[in-house]
Amino acid sequence: MFDKHRIATHIGLGLAALFWAGNFVVGRALRDAITPLELNFWRWALALAIMLPFTWALLRSQCRRLLRHWRLILALGVSGIAAFHTMVYQALLTTDALNALLLFTMTPLFIVLGDAVFFRVHITPLQNVGMALSLTGALILIARGDMHTLRAMNFGAGDLWMLGAILLWASYSLLLKHRPAGLPQPALLSVSTVSALLLMLPFMLWNRHAGSPVELDPQILWALSYVALFASVFAFLLWNNGVARIGAGKAGTYLYLMPVFGAVLSVIFLGEAVHRYQLFGGACVLAGIALVNKTRVRK
Repeated sequence: MFDKHRIATHIGLGLAALFWAGNFVVGRALRDAITPLELNFWRWALALAIMLPFTWALLRSQCRRLLRHWRLILALGVSGIAAFHTMVYQALLTTDALNALLLFTMTPLFIVLGDAVFFRVHITPLQNVGMALSLTGALILIARGDMHTLRAMNFGAGDLWMLGAILLWASYSLLLKHRPAGLPQPALLSVSTVSALLLMLPFMLWNRHAGSPVELDPQILWALSYVALFASVFAFLLWNNGVARIGAGKAGTYLYLMPVFGAVLSVIFLGEAVHRYQLFGGACVLAGIALVNKTRVRK
């Protein structure tokens, strides 16, 4: 008998990966139009405006509980919202999508390592095989079927920014384990967003004082609408729910889908042809995710 909630959880994690893949495309496209900090700030300001009408009643009813867990809220706001996305956008200024996606596919390995070190989670041999298979598929996609491409890559400042972003996202995913039982995900995301915006605000004001203000033209507004609604509100709620239901380690394997979706988006929006290495790499990613989620993680 099918577990509808479990199936919905896995579909939600796949959609989160799709929305975040689009976020990389937007970040790269706007690299010359808006600074990384301003893109991240306005993205989450708009996301908060979208969420508040639906979460205001929850925030009022959960106010005392949220105040008791202010340290967790602050840590989530810093790691997963304020710093992570700013560093990703900063990385995309100086590194290409090939390097950025290659580095980001390392994230699940950091999550699983954190699980093992801090939560004593034992990963089964079959799950190790699944992780290796998913990683292989991601590398095939990123290297466009030519592994010699990986040897020729030079890691610069942008790649170092990406490494820092990866550590922050792994930390955010592991911190979600400490979410108080019964605390609604939308309320936690809303208040974490408030903390992140308050942290970014002084830097925003200083940045606008030091440089020329960015004009939010229609192109930037459309891009902000996408990253605010899909890559922020929907993706984060789906991701947080998935981590809560199946754990950070298993949820992390869905990040390997981002290169797969990147290949699909390039066909739709750039008119590129589908190659055999894309089909093979995508099959490896999906097979690896199936193996990782086939067995239970033992403590």
